[in-house]
This record gives sequence, structure tokens and C-alpha cells, in this order.
Amino acid sequence: MAAVAAYVREPIALEEPRAGLTVEPGLGDAAITELAIADQNLLLARLDEIPEALAWWLRDLADEVSALPEQAMFRVDPYLMVALQRSLLGAVRVLDLEDSGEARRQMRIRLEQMRQVFRDIAEGVAVYEERPAKELARWLVGVLAAPQARIAALLRVSGRTFQRWVSDNDVAEPEGEELRRLRIVAAVTNHLRHALTGPGVIAWFERPHPLLGDHRPADLLDEPDAAARLTAVAASARSHFAA
Repeated sequence: MAAVAAYVREPIALEEPRAGLTVEPGLGDAAITELAIADQNLLLARLDEIPEALAWWLRDLADEVSALPEQAMFRVDPYLMVALQRSLLGAVRVLDLEDSGEARRQMRIRLEQMRQVFRDIAEGVAVYEERPAKELARWLVGVLAAPQARIAALLRVSGRTFQRWVSDNDVAEPEGEELRRLRIVAAVTNHLRHALTGPGVIAWFERPHPLLGDHRPADLLDEPDAAARLTAVAASARSHFAA
């Protein structure tokens, strides 16, 4: 347990909500929805009870999430979808509390939980789909905070090749299987970084895992189902450390 504890990230203090934006609830742009939730929470901080406008806003968001097409749901990390549903359900149930002061207190907690989920959804989309290959390689360096040679070994490329990927002065970038491997490692890292330090994430890849038949995650990166298997296990690890 001591070895594991050394890699567990310290809890991060909640950010102060940001103000100045009111938009209709929606899942099309998770970053915009995150800001909208923060705006609602900031407004609630100035009131003595939950306003009816916020209650309707939450119900509209709940309706939209419940009507989300399966294809859209599959694009969202399953861990985050469950977290979203739980926090949203909890927020809607708070509306039934008779004690207005307690309802306001619990609603502020639920809104912050929802904001963090939408933040993570927005970050996940940026990691998986939007970032160019070279930018993704640089993102990995920043998140893992480990020697580039060790990251290169995880990705099964030479240290020189990885240096060229992250260099602003070199056009070389990962392609084909190298790019596929980079995106899988980035997707898994995006889960684990919320619970583990950068070196802890690399150690997770290098150690046998019971949920993977005691195989090392790093040894499975070239398997056809690597993305699905490794992200699922990483999500379960994230849930365990968050509990």
C-alpha cells in the first residue's frame, strides 16, 4: 500500500465558480455547459433559496440528458456519463427538500459536482479527438512530468523519435500504429491523472494488473481492443481512488 500511496495525487481544492455567462443547458459543447453551471452556482451563492429559474434549468438539462441518443452517449467516457447522471439526479431530488436552507447547501454541492463532470468531458474530447498528433505528444509530456526517454519507452519508440515529435522545429509526427498507441496512452492518462501523479500513471502501465489477466497494460497497447479494455480499467481505478 505504501508504494501505491506514493503515487496517489493529493486532493485538489475546488475552483471558484466563474460568472458572467448564462446559456441554455446542453451537451453539445461541454465547456460552455461547464461555464453555465458555474454561473448558476455563483448566482445561488448570493441567494437564500433555490430560484425557480434554476429549478427549470435543471429539469431542462435532465430532459436533455435522458433523451441523449445512444451514439452521443458512446462518445462520452462511461465513467463520466455515470457521474453526470448521478450528480444530475441528486440535484433534481434536492428540489424536493422542504428545508430551503439545506436545499440550497446541497444544491451548491451538486452543481459543483456537475461542473467538474462537464469540465472532464470537455477535456476528454480535446484529448481524444481534437488535438493534432504533435500537440498531443506535448500534452502527454506536461501531464506525466517524467523523462521523455521513459515516455518514449512506454510508446515503444526511440527517445530521438519522441524528441522530434515534441519539437517545434521538426515536422516529424506520429502516424499509423504509433499515433494509435499515443492516443490510447493519452486517453488512459486522462483518466488516471485525476487520481495518480505523472510517475504513478507510468507505473500503472508498467505493472501487471489483475483485471487484465495479470498482464501489464503497456504490453496490451497493440491489441485490437486495447482502447476499450485499458480505458475501462483506468476508469475503474479512477472510481476506486475517488471513493
